[in-house]
Amino acid sequence: MFPFTKSRNYPSLIISEEKIQVIQLDNSGKKVSQLAEERLSPETIVRGTVKDASRLAESLKKLFGAANIQERLVVVGIPENKCYTKVFDLPKLKIDELGEAVSWEADTYLPVESEKVHMDWKIISEEEKDTIRVLLIAVPKEIIEGYTAALQEGGLTPVAYETTALSLIRLIEKQKIRALIIEIQSQHATLTLSKGKAIEASSIVAFSGEDEGKGLKHLIQTVNEMLTYYEEKRKGDEKVKSIYICGEGATDTVRNQIAQGTNRDVKFVPIPIENMPEGKDQSFAVIASLAKKDIQAPKDEDTINLLPPAIQQGLDRIRSRRVNKLLLTISTGVTTSTTVASLIALIALKSMNASLESEKLELSPLPPEAGTAITETQRLNLAANTIVKVGTSRVFPQRRIANTLGSIPEGVSVVRITLDEKGKKIQISGRARTRAELLKFKDNLEGTQDFSKAILPLSSLQQSENIDFIITLNIN
Repeated sequence: MFPFTKSRNYPSLIISEEKIQVIQLDNSGKKVSQLAEERLSPETIVRGTVKDASRLAESLKKLFGAANIQERLVVVGIPENKCYTKVFDLPKLKIDELGEAVSWEADTYLPVESEKVHMDWKIISEEEKDTIRVLLIAVPKEIIEGYTAALQEGGLTPVAYETTALSLIRLIEKQKIRALIIEIQSQHATLTLSKGKAIEASSIVAFSGEDEGKGLKHLIQTVNEMLTYYEEKRKGDEKVKSIYICGEGATDTVRNQIAQGTNRDVKFVPIPIENMPEGKDQSFAVIASLAKKDIQAPKDEDTINLLPPAIQQGLDRIRSRRVNKLLLTISTGVTTSTTVASLIALIALKSMNASLESEKLELSPLPPEAGTAITETQRLNLAANTIVKVGTSRVFPQRRIANTLGSIPEGVSVVRITLDEKGKKIQISGRARTRAELLKFKDNLEGTQDFSKAILPLSSLQQSENIDFIITLNIN
């Protein structure tokens, strides 16, 4: 089997802090062929990080032996811990330019340097005439590499990595509604707020040390806080009317308690595979979704694959060798069956070559450095073109604050503006003649669509006149 094909017959492997699961579908891609589960000791994986790679490798060997799966190339789902997710808009660009643009934007949006993460992106919509919406996922390299080391020690090679949130939203993305999906396990729950293919927020709720009743109350409280925050922040957007649940803790009792505690409609997620074990289909919901993943290399713009480049390159070499071997076999057969035709073609080619020789022009070869210069010039032109296209579509904070400061009330003087573009904040320092004029200035700032909040310390309002102030603005 070639790596990075659309075949869905790769074994799919879910690794969480509590357990590992493996599934392989039949040739139709609709039914289970093999399915197995293995519990993990608590110290094997802690908060999404592999702490004992050898122990995890032994569990993987045991799991694949129990499932009687011989295939060594696997699709891997990993916990959501420490995952960075961002949805943003870009102008419509050519695909080769789009990759450059996403890398440029990632340096702005990610809270860590892009060199410290494995990241990938995909186009999730092209609804606007001149823009596209992109979903970016990034996971710290040490997290991915910890799983890779354990897999390789267990005799397995990953062809794709996916986070739990991506698997969860695939279960309901065709409904194109804003919804909250919750996977409930014994020690934690993963919450994912989504609309269509877009992940708007995700969170982990730990149950460690809590009894079942207290853990569920904690989960319901977190759900209510999450929904309240996002619905207050986006008052004009569609409300979350439905909550979907899955996982080993997704029972009728739990569903009813969440519905009562949140005053929302709570449903079990739809399962995309027909013959899951009776009574345990929700426990295997995430891995069932992972088994339906379209497997493509990380460079594909329609899928997300967090596979490290070194693994991808190794798989590409495997594919190249197999393709070359196949072509050699085909070529040998064709050559054997067309010997006479080849001899006739050879005579004709010799005649044509003699004719061309008489007309051949002598050209001086270019020096090696000329080819290098041409290649570098083309690369710089492409990068410059991408920056111009993306840059013209962005609204920079400097322009926003310049527009806003044009309406400073009389009696307010601004002496300094400090911009933190990475933190998406602006600080304005100055002096106000009266408290009323200062409050008016604050209201003017909050009344624009450029800023979500203007923070003014209470200490600035203790004086009634000649007030030195600092206002902090959060940039939308």
